[in-house]
Amino acid sequence: MIVLTLCLLVALLIVCGRRGWQIFSSLAGSFLVLLVLIMLIADEFNPLIVTILLAIGLVFLAIYPNTDNQQVKQTATVTTLIMLGLVLLMTLIVVHFSFSQGFSIEDTDEIEQFILTVSVSFPKIQVAVMVLSALGAIAEASIAVSSGVWEIVKYQPDISESNLWQAGLAIGQKIIATSLNTLLFGFFGSYLTLGLWFIQLNYSWTKIFNNAIFVSALLELMISFLGVVGAIYLANYYILRQRRKLLTKNGADK
Repeated sequence: MIVLTLCLLVALLIVCGRRGWQIFSSLAGSFLVLLVLIMLIADEFNPLIVTILLAIGLVFLAIYPNTDNQQVKQTATVTTLIMLGLVLLMTLIVVHFSFSQGFSIEDTDEIEQFILTVSVSFPKIQVAVMVLSALGAIAEASIAVSSGVWEIVKYQPDISESNLWQAGLAIGQKIIATSLNTLLFGFFGSYLTLGLWFIQLNYSWTKIFNNAIFVSALLELMISFLGVVGAIYLANYYILRQRRKLLTKNGADK
């Protein structure tokens, strides 16, 4: 692990130069925050409150070290925080009605030596996992759209709102495609062994789609993807509002 970490640092320094230190520091900070989150939940702090507070810190760690443009920082941060709240609300509803929290019979071999009377709320932990899983994709989409659209504003200051909106959506469509592929590949990579289990034990489609592990993973994938789509539209809308304010302010100054 240490060798791979050093390889990552060297690769970042070669490709990004001095900024590689900032990116690596951001990753290290995010890792420490996640470690603290796990420790706090293990010490029986409320998983939802801990996740919300530390997720806000993760948003700033993910965005601020990765760009010097203040407008991009503001847009990406506001967009990600709003989507974080919406995703949290959606996840609470989905977890409540899906009944997919906790362990399944496929986990028996791994957990049979442990005592399961732990004083933690599995639904709250599932909500925390889904929110944190979606957070990275949402922040990435927010930064990408914000950077691209503000660059258009910079080099085409007279562009109309309708053209800017269409340009932002065109950028967003490319991000949606890549984000969907990333999420899908991560999903199949993480649950490949579960798929083999289903096939080798001849699970029926009904049993598969009622399996707690599969349902939880599928909901996590769908919520992440919806968060990315929402972040793209929200970022474009926020940029249009900010640009309108700048034009009004510049007109008043003249």
